[in-house]
Amino acid sequence: MGSGFEHAALAVFTTLAPMGAASFIALAYAFVAGKPDAETAKRLDRWTAVPAIVMVAGFVGAFMHLANPLNAFGVFAGVGSSPLSNEIVAGLVFAVAALVYWVLALAGKLSGGARNGFLVVLSVLALVFAVFCGLAYMMGTIPTWNTPLSIVQMVGYALAGGTVLGFCVVGLAHAEMPKGAPAVALALALVGVLVGAVGFGAQIAGLDAIRNIWGSAAALVPAIWGLFGTFAVCGIVAAGLTYAAGKKAFSPAFMIVACVVVAIGIFVARIGFYGLYMGVAL
Repeated sequence: MGSGFEHAALAVFTTLAPMGAASFIALAYAFVAGKPDAETAKRLDRWTAVPAIVMVAGFVGAFMHLANPLNAFGVFAGVGSSPLSNEIVAGLVFAVAALVYWVLALAGKLSGGARNGFLVVLSVLALVFAVFCGLAYMMGTIPTWNTPLSIVQMVGYALAGGTVLGFCVVGLAHAEMPKGAPAVALALALVGVLVGAVGFGAQIAGLDAIRNIWGSAAALVPAIWGLFGTFAVCGIVAAGLTYAAGKKAFSPAFMIVACVVVAIGIFVARIGFYGLYMGVAL
């Protein structure tokens, strides 16, 4: 039992790493639907450094969670048997694929079709990574986490945060988007918020049925519904800011604020999730 802040480093990881990965879904839309010219494509490629930095910051959080940093080298030994190892490896697979894409794009080695195909693959890998982030917490010894809802909420958080971050890159690159782009951005962000809220909310609603010798899981985080509400409000506000920014060619100022707001909302939800740690007996 705890406040959740003892797992703050992991909360940083599960907030930022999936958010950075899923931003490639918005980038895929920017290239497939936006059909940018060569100069705009170059700007988008340069600004792809932003989601890369966000992902790296997330992985730094995972690294800082280790009691001994040297244990990081042992992550590969548990592939296939350790959910945490599987999660990290899924993230690394995405990161390597994204790096290959980025290097080839910056070098001008990708044709339009190859780029679009690569981005679609990266979008799928980003969602796979989010699924593995949720799978990492499905363990029989921690009944409060051991639910498919852990996966559902991670996919929602990734889509909500990734959409906002991806369209932030579009704004920073001053890329022209199709007329319906603001509505697409709003829809994707709201779907992410809805999926995340359903996953987290349903998990909270089932807490009273989970008990150990100390009592009900519902008492672990008394303010848990407040944390849920914070995520929902932050997600909706960020989605609204993204839509408003889209009416101004994805105004970088609006988009940066939206990124900060959605990241805060997801981080708060993740702190609440970690606060629900409760073993079968203790």
